[in-house]
Amino acid sequence: MSEVLQYQRNLEELVKLLRIYFQLDEILSFATEELQDDEIVPEISQVKDKVRKVIERMIS
Repeated sequence: MSEVLQYQRNLEELVKLLRIYFQLDEILSFATEELQDDEIVPEISQVKDKVRKVIERMIS
């Protein structure tokens, strides 16, 4: 039973991370297109890449 609960928690965390990843993608697009802020774009990209790596580790 605890394995099932752990699996469920992992899935919930994965879903949260996926939501964050896609929100960062939208923010990145906005910063690039609307704000044209070259300073913040690399920072957002770095965070997005870190989140992607965590997601990849969770699903592998």
